[in-house]
Amino acid sequence: MRNSKFKRVLSLLMLLAMCVATLSIVAYADDAVIDPIKKGSITVTKYANTSTTATKGNATGTTGDQTGIDPSYTTLNGAKFVLFKIADADAVMDYYNGTDSTPYTLAPGRFVYTNETTATYDGNPAIHVDTLITSGTGSDAGKGKFENLPVGIYVLKEITAPDQITTPLAEDSLISIPMVNTAFSSNNDNKKWIYDVNVYPKNHEATGTVELTKVDQNGNGLNGVQFKLSKKEFKSDGTLPTGDWENVVSTVDNNGVTTTLSLVTANNGTYDGIMTLANLPANLYGTQYKLEEISAPNGYIVNKNPLYFRVTKNNTIEWNLASGDPTSLNNTNTGVTATAITTAPKLSITLRNELPDLTKHVQENGGSAWKEDEQYRLDDEITYRLIAYVPNNITEIGYEIKDIPELGITDSGNSGDYTVTYGDTAATAGTTALAADKYTWATIAASGASGQGFKLTLNDGTAAGKFIQIVYKAHMNSNAVIEGNGNGNTATLTYSKYIGSPDTSTYEIKDEARVYTYQYKITKYKDSVNDANKLSGTETVDFQLLDASKNVMNVVKLADGKYRLAIGAEAGSVDTMTTGADSTLLIQGLENGTYYLKETKTIENYNLLSAPFEITVDVAETTTWNYDGTFTTAGKVVKTYGSTSYSAYGGSDPTGTSTIINKKGFVLPQTGGMGYLLFSAAGIVLIAGGTMLLMSGRKKRIR
Repeated sequence: MRNSKFKRVLSLLMLLAMCVATLSIVAYADDAVIDPIKKGSITVTKYANTSTTATKGNATGTTGDQTGIDPSYTTLNGAKFVLFKIADADAVMDYYNGTDSTPYTLAPGRFVYTNETTATYDGNPAIHVDTLITSGTGSDAGKGKFENLPVGIYVLKEITAPDQITTPLAEDSLISIPMVNTAFSSNNDNKKWIYDVNVYPKNHEATGTVELTKVDQNGNGLNGVQFKLSKKEFKSDGTLPTGDWENVVSTVDNNGVTTTLSLVTANNGTYDGIMTLANLPANLYGTQYKLEEISAPNGYIVNKNPLYFRVTKNNTIEWNLASGDPTSLNNTNTGVTATAITTAPKLSITLRNELPDLTKHVQENGGSAWKEDEQYRLDDEITYRLIAYVPNNITEIGYEIKDIPELGITDSGNSGDYTVTYGDTAATAGTTALAADKYTWATIAASGASGQGFKLTLNDGTAAGKFIQIVYKAHMNSNAVIEGNGNGNTATLTYSKYIGSPDTSTYEIKDEARVYTYQYKITKYKDSVNDANKLSGTETVDFQLLDASKNVMNVVKLADGKYRLAIGAEAGSVDTMTTGADSTLLIQGLENGTYYLKETKTIENYNLLSAPFEITVDVAETTTWNYDGTFTTAGKVVKTYGSTSYSAYGGSDPTGTSTIINKKGFVLPQTGGMGYLLFSAAGIVLIAGGTMLLMSGRKKRIR
């Protein structure tokens, strides 16, 4: 009786051990009736414990009876098992009939696994039966089956598991074919044997998901940003191994389904700029991941500072760990928004890529509007404006604005002739003055076909994420193009393509504005407009040029009969112009408006003009621009000059012309020759005689 009770207790203990990872021989039956030639099977259904604990649960071995398996557990494909036979049918019969009291256990040292094909049990070779890898979909997910198994005692061993498994492999399982169905163990008349055994081993796994959103500086989702993901698995001592990072291109879900990662931001059906990295395994001691931005759409600055996050075996993601930790994540990517440490299995990150911009305009002459082209006089002050976006990463990149005019324009280098301000938007860029120590201004000397320009660099991040505005003065110099294509002035913003990279490649954004100036031609005639009445080679007429208020304007002589407006107190300037040998006078450097020519010297026997001669410059220019604004690998050009057309004086010739006619003066005729002289002499004598008589009478009275 005592022996029978001992057998029952032993059988129950073995049954409890045969759950999930360890299914021991579990049944006891008196006078067992076992068919020694009948074949059985072992069906393995592999589960992943996705909770934060590694509870194994229980299973009886019958199909569908999975008591203790949490509903949250998911089947797991990709686990590899090998099966070894350690005893034959006689041993099973003797064991269940009680004629052999040898206990079958997996105590340390009894079953020794060496490789997939060899193992020993109590020093005797174990027979390798087969190998399987769990697979399948739907109701078959996580399954594998050993079939046509003779009656005997077997050891089931898991030798590999998918990467996401974070606990040791499932314990070895001791299984008999057949085993007793415990539901009938109390009724000897209805004892039944299970030849097809089901086993439900489990492992604990942890995975993380990172959802990354890429936005531009305006918060709009940005598609087409490409990343590289790599990983290192922590060692048992909590440190990371040295050496290279392992590239991650795919992940495996709980069902063993491999998914190739899409490492490019795209529209996810609802939002732009989304990239989801799902099922990132933690492995046994946790895994650290490195996410590196590789490229972005042309023009956007790529931040190559890696982002680090850690998937732990507790189903959490650690992010932005405190500095000082030797395995600290140390995220320095400006524009990152995420919680300091995320304790959920999903991490949402928003990263910003920025796209600088630049526009250039010239101020309306005499007004406040900003235009792409305008006309000025040579001696006028021209005002230009640049507006540029400053990235938030300004202290980590190269960023320089240059303004290079054509040869006919000179940018002022005087500190009082430029202002630098900033604001939150392009419209408010003129709001706040940027202190002089926050930027560096340098003059660029004229060279070749370029006039004097300037460059500006920022010294700190005061204007980071803002728009800066540069307003500066310039003037057309003596090299200015008169009419024609006008005078261009191009601004260039040069900035780094990358942050945190030894690659010093840059993008350039260019924009320009143009200014025009005009000329007027006067032809001088004698008496009437006729080529025969033009001034002869020795005849000249002098004029002064007056502005609309009739103030004298100084000029500089360029050639015979050709003058331009003087620029300020220019050396060699004069206030008088002289017609040329061809009877013409050409004046350059004018803008639209009224002017006067005051004649100060004319030809002999001709009268000076009684009043200044009025001329009117009236030209409308149309500049054709080539607008693009498309970023290439080199940058973008906002617009480039195409051509200029004119509407002036009823036609398309922008040079105004007038004729000035001088008339002869009035002279009294001389007649009679000598008679005129005699008559004059007689008059003189009579006057003298009268004077003498008057004086004689005066003397008498005095006496």
